Amino acid sequence: MDEKTIKETLLKGERVILECKKAKAEVPKSIWQTYSAFANTIGGLILLGVNEDMQEKDI
Repeated sequence: MDEKTIKETLLKGERVILECKKAKAEVPKSIWQTYSAFANTIGGLILLGVNEDMQEKDI
C-alpha cells in the first residue's frame, strides 16, 4: 500500500474495514480483538501508529 492510498483511506475515517491503533512502542493488546473481528467478516485494514481523531466525522 502506498502513501497516497493510505491518505485517501484515512480521509474516509474509521469504518467497518478500517481501524487505527496508536501503537507507539509496541503492538497494542486491543489489536487482537480487531484482528479477530476482521477475520470473521470481510477483512479489513489495521493501521498502526495512527491516532484516531474522535472529533472527525466519517464521510
